[in-house]
Amino acid sequence: MLTRKSRLLLTFAVAPLLVAACTDNTGVNPLNDAAGTYQLTVYDGRTIPATYTINPGDPNYPEYPNGATFVVSGGTMVLNGNGTFIETNNYVFTPTGGSAENASFVSSGSWTLSGENFTFTAPPQNNQGARNISGSLIENINGVLIINYQESNGSGGFSAFEYQM
Repeated sequence: MLTRKSRLLLTFAVAPLLVAACTDNTGVNPLNDAAGTYQLTVYDGRTIPATYTINPGDPNYPEYPNGATFVVSGGTMVLNGNGTFIETNNYVFTPTGGSAENASFVSSGSWTLSGENFTFTAPPQNNQGARNISGSLIENINGVLIINYQESNGSGGFSAFEYQM
């Protein structure tokens, strides 16, 4: 028969083992859970491909004095498990009366995730200022991960963007 002191020692020796057995020690990293390649599905509030008309004389596009058609043909947001990202958006500019010109916008930096709150930060690059964007990363009922965010459009408003994996 165990003495009272022996039972007490046994309790203190076994209890931590039971607690440890109930603890998830897999080291789940939310960044790894969200890491992957996401496809651009919404650009400036429009589904892809998104077509825009550049009017003749538009001061934002002096390289197209006679106007052009601007089509966002697709893009990706690659989230790496180490907290870095690369965003690439592909465009086709067709000057009025001219040939199509392919172009891309590429931005890279870091990202964080806290619950559904998604943030990415990029230093100035590609003739663009620094970016510090907040949005959400959610999983829909079909198990699709979706990044949603809004970014200043430079005209006092905001443009909506969405990527899906």
